[in-house]
Amino acid sequence: MSWQYSGSVTKSTTELQCLVNDVLLDPRFEKDDLLGFNASREKHRLDGYRTTSGAFSANNGWHELEVELHLPKERIMHDSEASTESFFVHGIWARSLTEVVKTAFQDIISHKYHWFPHQLFRRLSPLAPLEQMYTDVYNSDAMLEEHNEIQKMTRHPDDPPDLEYAVCALTVYSDSTHLAQFGTASLWPIHVLVANLSKYFRLKPTMFAAHHLAYVPTLPPAFFEWYKDLYGAPPSPAVIRLLKYDLMQKIWLELLDPQFMHTYVHGILVDCGDGVLRRLFPRIFLYSVDYPEKCLVACLKFLAKCACPECLIEKTDFDEMGTETDLQNCVVKRRVDSNVLHAAVAKAREWIFNLGRTPEGCNVKATVLNKVSITPTRSAFSIRFAKFKKNVYNLFVPDLMHEFELGVWKSTFTHLIRVLIAAGQDGVQMLDERFSRVRTFGRGVIRPFGGNISGMKKLAARDFEQILICSMPVFEGLLREPYNTIILDLIFQLACWHAYAKLMLHTEPTLGAFEATTVSLGKAMRRFVSKVCPAFHTKELLRETQSHQRRKAASLPKTAGQHATTSEDDSAAKVKTFNINTIKYHRMADYTCMIRRTGTSDNSNTQTGELEHRRLKSFYKRTNKNRSFGHQVATEVRRQAILDRISRGIPASSKRHKTQNRQTSTRLGRRDLRVRFEEQQPLSDTPLTDHHHMSIEQRYPENILDFMQTNTGDPACTDFLRDLKGHLLLRLRGGATIPADHEPTDADLACVRICANQLYRQKVLRVNYTTYNMRRSQDSINPQTHPDIMMVAPEGSTHPYLYARVIGLLHVNAYLAGDDLSGAEDTEPRAVQVLWVRWFDVDTRAPGIKSRRLPRLKWASTDDTPFGFIAPRQVLRTAQLIPAFNHGQSDTALPGPSIARQDDEDDIDWIDHYVGIFVDRDMFMHYCGDGVGHQNTTNNEAARPHANMDLNDELDPDILPQVDTEADAIVVDDTSADADVPDDYENLSSDVDGDMEDDSGTGSGSEHDNEGEWSTDDEDNLGPEDGENECLLSDEYEYAHMSYAPL
Repeated sequence: MSWQYSGSVTKSTTELQCLVNDVLLDPRFEKDDLLGFNASREKHRLDGYRTTSGAFSANNGWHELEVELHLPKERIMHDSEASTESFFVHGIWARSLTEVVKTAFQDIISHKYHWFPHQLFRRLSPLAPLEQMYTDVYNSDAMLEEHNEIQKMTRHPDDPPDLEYAVCALTVYSDSTHLAQFGTASLWPIHVLVANLSKYFRLKPTMFAAHHLAYVPTLPPAFFEWYKDLYGAPPSPAVIRLLKYDLMQKIWLELLDPQFMHTYVHGILVDCGDGVLRRLFPRIFLYSVDYPEKCLVACLKFLAKCACPECLIEKTDFDEMGTETDLQNCVVKRRVDSNVLHAAVAKAREWIFNLGRTPEGCNVKATVLNKVSITPTRSAFSIRFAKFKKNVYNLFVPDLMHEFELGVWKSTFTHLIRVLIAAGQDGVQMLDERFSRVRTFGRGVIRPFGGNISGMKKLAARDFEQILICSMPVFEGLLREPYNTIILDLIFQLACWHAYAKLMLHTEPTLGAFEATTVSLGKAMRRFVSKVCPAFHTKELLRETQSHQRRKAASLPKTAGQHATTSEDDSAAKVKTFNINTIKYHRMADYTCMIRRTGTSDNSNTQTGELEHRRLKSFYKRTNKNRSFGHQVATEVRRQAILDRISRGIPASSKRHKTQNRQTSTRLGRRDLRVRFEEQQPLSDTPLTDHHHMSIEQRYPENILDFMQTNTGDPACTDFLRDLKGHLLLRLRGGATIPADHEPTDADLACVRICANQLYRQKVLRVNYTTYNMRRSQDSINPQTHPDIMMVAPEGSTHPYLYARVIGLLHVNAYLAGDDLSGAEDTEPRAVQVLWVRWFDVDTRAPGIKSRRLPRLKWASTDDTPFGFIAPRQVLRTAQLIPAFNHGQSDTALPGPSIARQDDEDDIDWIDHYVGIFVDRDMFMHYCGDGVGHQNTTNNEAARPHANMDLNDELDPDILPQVDTEADAIVVDDTSADADVPDDYENLSSDVDGDMEDDSGTGSGSEHDNEGEWSTDDEDNLGPEDGENECLLSDEYEYAHMSYAPL
């Protein structure tokens, strides 16, 4: 313990526990091995750990680059660009891209690579047509086209006929990040990921699949001094912008060096980690960056007339997103990297450097560059790949995190707050209160909302995502009609679009629904702008006023700033209108084309890079924080990579099952059957093949008669024993032989015996299920924290699911008594696990999904059967139920105090609840249909594909992209419940210029770096409802814990 409190203050209790469990208690640990240990010497040896080839080749190390920038000056002529004065930018730490490719494919993980692309299809019935499925880069049309081109190439004369030619699929990510909470230290990394590896591995931070390629500097302060000394005046803003573009392009030209381009054309022989020699041809499919960096890499003018990196639609027409004209223009007006643009760039640079013209002057503006919003700098990707007929603009796919979650939705939510403020009364206060009452859900999917959501302080992308998921019940009724209806329609469409955009597996029907949703969303957004926005005089929020005041103060000269005072006009909030003529809104129509071309959006989402920033921030803490910290961070990255690969080659020690001090509950007079948080009941690992897992320990016994006597008068306990015995009768005799509507007689119930009249309280029920994308995942149910569940409804029901709230998790030892009083005919006692539940009824009066509303539930009436027992195997999943705040509270459904209510409900119920169908991807697919893995989750036609999604909008099929199915494919036949799983399936247990949004990504300081595995020892095997492992992002958990499941 004293070690923890010595030296660094960052040694947490978790780290101390890891030191004990993973090092000191490891059977392989030998104290004698540390005799003479010197940390500095060992790190030096680690840095020198290089071989002539393989994953740790010396050629794979980091080296420093420098690039030369030629400096133009207005009205100063030169003979040529090469003859102008130049400035060398140093401190560019980089690795050889060719060596990165070799390292990635020599790694032992390469045995999980997909060497040959393929397409996935499914068939719903023997006579139904094939439906293509889209999920990863290696089954995308883009990679299949590259593969076919390579196979048609003339083979290298020295290659044997059986040598495999394979595509090395690369995706690139880059973004600048702040390394410290205070100060200006920052790093601009470029990461490369190998898309031959499944995204369920590739996107996990703990897999270290992101290869750090380079750390990009900005223009250093010395440059400005050099320029001023050279020309006698500081560089103009136009020159600075030009040189920033030049710097990025010259860095990329160094990375795409002649060695890489030779490899691109002729391939490279690599002895891959699976022991097979192959010739690899690297191809870059995606470049994931936020919008400012898209402009920088693609050499586009920032927020200019033609602001889109993929098309030439003008910014004034961005508000027409989703219309037929817009969808046609997205195809007709595609950007093309043509020779005309190359010649125009060369001519413009000749004017700038040779004739001393202004980079953004009239001469340059008169060229075609200004018409298409291109800068007088040619992209490095165009220079390298245009001769191979590659269009550089196809690399820059939409970015869901920055463009929607931190873009369209954030700006929409912000304006909704402005509208509530303009409407007066207490709408904002009610909104904050309602959000604070929304329960958490799952493993970090919905986290606790603070008490000031409207303030939007330090919210990350995941926070805005969960705000969207829960917004409909919160906003309901805060404004008068017709504005309430319009806003709820808009939020529903935004949530529906977001759910489709985040699907990790798409089919042709879901893409068709996605396209229809995009059209409907465009209409809903324009209706909001035309009907709601003009009705309210909206002004800036306080934080927006303070932000523009700070920007204005920073823009003043220092001498003027010392005497400047804030005028009354500056301190007053300005009128703020809602703007949808933004690039982020416009790009919402591009997602379906991207998915068909390169796979689902998670392949290109910049969230992956934002998570990688955590490593950089942790490494920065280990540097001396001087100007050379970039090299030190690079060194730490390499050290960790070497140690990770070494550790994967060493057999892991056998797992140790930790023991817990068992505690018996000492609480007397217990009123309910819930196991409290402070009471211990760890579960062992749950096999993925099992449907559920609940303890059968007898640690927390409860006498049934005493329990009923203690709760006399509680409606929940009136028929407790009779209902329990009725349920046990079905279970003990076999439910298949007894009709579901059978009413047991007193004689039937009399033969059900419960040993010692004891029941045993349990804490957590884990439920495994197959997700829509054919993987296995897990929910955890705890009556104390996450009690709501859903089940498949009986055949013929009008709604596909039943809903209930779990009051208690129990097991009893029960048997059936025979007629012989001696007990000779009695059955053997057996442990029977049951869930005591309070039922919901679906409110058939509610509009429902067909009317763009969430399904609404009401409590089962006391005149019906409000309470009952079910078997754990009946549970399909946990459900997110959000109170219908606008409908108020009442105790009509359950008069008086009752143990059936949660501790925080004050003996009163919310009258209605809404089903959170958008809470995660799998839940959404249960309601919209077409979930490939949801074959046996419903017997109702009501849950068939899009039966409930009445979007009232149809797209003209003539303007939709056509899909080529003339390719090799893997067919998943949905007609068989035992369809084979393909062999390649793995098993794994700040506002800028108004339009741009804060791109802080996943936020700093709000998340942890630790990511769990399916079967872990460091959680005591507690479910998330026990308060454990709530730190993971929902996406991180999905990548960490899901495994492929047979259909």
